[in-house]
Amino acid sequence: MNAPTNDGAHPRPTFKDMINGVVDAGACSECGACVVVCPHGIIEMIGRKPGKRVGSLGDHDHCGVSTGIGCDACAAVCPRLWPREPQLREATFDEAAAGGDCSFEGIFGVYRNIFVARTRDPQALARGQDGGVVTALLAWARENDAIDGAIVAAVGEGDTPCFPTPKVVTTPEQIRASAGSWYTYSPNPLALKQLKKAKVERAAFVGVPCQITPLRKMERIDTTRLLRGGKSPGVHGRQRDCMRGPSERVAVSIGLFCSEVFRPELMTEHIVKTMGIPLEDITKLNIKGEVLIHRRDGSVATIPLEQAAHDYQRPECRHCGDFAAELADISCGGVGTDRATVVVLRSERGVALWREFEASGQVEVWPIQEHKKAWNILLRLARKQRERIARSDTTTLMPAYSAAEEARRAQQALAEAGCTPAEIEERLQALRGLRERQPARGPGLAPAPIPDDPGAPAEGEKRRLPPPPAPQQGGASPARKA
Repeated sequence: MNAPTNDGAHPRPTFKDMINGVVDAGACSECGACVVVCPHGIIEMIGRKPGKRVGSLGDHDHCGVSTGIGCDACAAVCPRLWPREPQLREATFDEAAAGGDCSFEGIFGVYRNIFVARTRDPQALARGQDGGVVTALLAWARENDAIDGAIVAAVGEGDTPCFPTPKVVTTPEQIRASAGSWYTYSPNPLALKQLKKAKVERAAFVGVPCQITPLRKMERIDTTRLLRGGKSPGVHGRQRDCMRGPSERVAVSIGLFCSEVFRPELMTEHIVKTMGIPLEDITKLNIKGEVLIHRRDGSVATIPLEQAAHDYQRPECRHCGDFAAELADISCGGVGTDRATVVVLRSERGVALWREFEASGQVEVWPIQEHKKAWNILLRLARKQRERIARSDTTTLMPAYSAAEEARRAQQALAEAGCTPAEIEERLQALRGLRERQPARGPGLAPAPIPDDPGAPAEGEKRRLPPPPAPQQGGASPARKA
């Protein structure tokens, strides 16, 4: 991937960078976040890719607003441009831990707690992907007024069977009906635009890593990057609301482990034509070393995973280095488990929500030490995915993101352009929405390494994996860490 425009140690990606270095380069994840935040109607989804609105004047990589009064909100939230997941860690998890809890960091990201869980909700367990945890958690949260609704990928009325689309669901029944994964791509961030109309103020957002990252960028990238001397406060405010606003309606993010999803042809060509299975006959897909196709009659057909990945992997997925949704509040996946879910609590709000959910008695949990196979597979898959972009993506060599540095540089640029302190303050006020994220209560401790991690192997030696952490080291649910 081409590197974004860089003015030294602190790059600011532009619309042109996004179109040339991401979309045209084949790295675009197709999440649609750039369309969601564009304040000026420049970008739309053309097929499955974002592009300049049909009929717009100029070259396809030219945005007159970007080169004129300035904007580039689209590039600011793109998951393929700087800052990427490792560079956003500090900006994302800058909160002070409650109750003295410590956070740790491994190859799968920052975590407060990691454990295995299974819902006791029979309906969620039957329909859910593995342990039914995500479905049960969302349904419980809605029933107990912790959220107003959720953004999910679901196959609904009017959708082709096995092809989910982004949905805003607002009832426990709708949430339970959305259970399961289909391994075809659904651009869930596009549903962020529906939250206001649906009157959802506190949404749970469920998505794969390349959808969690742009959501975090909407939340954490400092809006002072929008500042320009010749731009009115009204335009500043409009751009700010479009860039920041969607994330302000999200109360919690739940990320799904993901190594890849498949092109539609896996369904339409291989399963339908080669295997002779109608899409209407499929109740669920899963991956457990092979692709499992669950049919309405209870039978299960299979495809070797290596064959499916070789023939039908989305090429865009090869540009992703995040297996475990490292920036989510809660990350979940069924690696190495049987009808159970690996749960990673990463943020304070994720821990707080889980404590209440577990206290309801609707879920059973086990320390990660009792599921060493799942722990080892998680580490291996996360490392494999991160390393596949480390060799080719120049953005991984850039510095960590600092919102304070972003703000300092923006205000300095205004002063150098001749703006008075009063004019700078007027523009800053336009960027401070009523629901702007409050500063952290205080600096949190830097995450500790995974306990007993042997680190990188010596040359010629085989890498040794750290053992699963003990409950008191974050290896159990927050209610059972002792």
